[in-house]
Amino acid sequence: MTNMHTSRQLTFADDNNDKTSISVTILETFDTSASYGLYLWPCSPILAQYIWYNRNDFIGKNILEIGAGTSLPGLVAAKIGAQNVILCDNPKIDKWLPLIRETMKLNMMIADRICIEFLDWYDEESIDGVIKKYFPSDVDIIIGSDIFFDKKDFETILALLDKLFTYKNSSLKFIGTIERRSRSTILKLNHLIYAWNMTLDIVPLNSFNGDAIHPNIIAGHDIVLFSIVKTTQK
Repeated sequence: MTNMHTSRQLTFADDNNDKTSISVTILETFDTSASYGLYLWPCSPILAQYIWYNRNDFIGKNILEIGAGTSLPGLVAAKIGAQNVILCDNPKIDKWLPLIRETMKLNMMIADRICIEFLDWYDEESIDGVIKKYFPSDVDIIIGSDIFFDKKDFETILALLDKLFTYKNSSLKFIGTIERRSRSTILKLNHLIYAWNMTLDIVPLNSFNGDAIHPNIIAGHDIVLFSIVKTTQK
């Protein structure tokens, strides 16, 4: 890679049991003209830690990561035994594809279970292409790290989730992380989730050791992990 890129290795392990640990190497770029999504933001290791800690819920499952960027959570899911992992990001991020392909080379043992797809959540044709290829049978869990970043995108992302939920009825859920950059961030997200007839549940970080990992990345950031499901009509 060029000098605009760097590699970073992250290890996930149980307390006092190094035998079960895994390491994932990711590449990130500091060229902000490419995309801010090609940098490891603090939300990503938190979501990855949740997947590692709850790996029994992901083993053998088909995982769709939207807004994947450096793709750490998806790579962890693949490495702990997910059946298939689909990494999606915007085709307008022209440096994402070579970055993630190079990342896969660095993690060769998991490359055979990873699919790479472009997904632009503002483009119905792009969305329909992913649905036609993978739904309803090939996605069990949707994940996303810090995709609720710009408030103007919130409702568009929820519209995407709503469409994906439709193809799996009540069995599909989204698990994601968000950084609470302002009080209005969660307030607006909660309001829109209610309007879209969905339910949000926050998972305490200390319930999966998310409050204690990678302090050099996480320190000083207020991260929230949550799930979203379609509200069941009574």
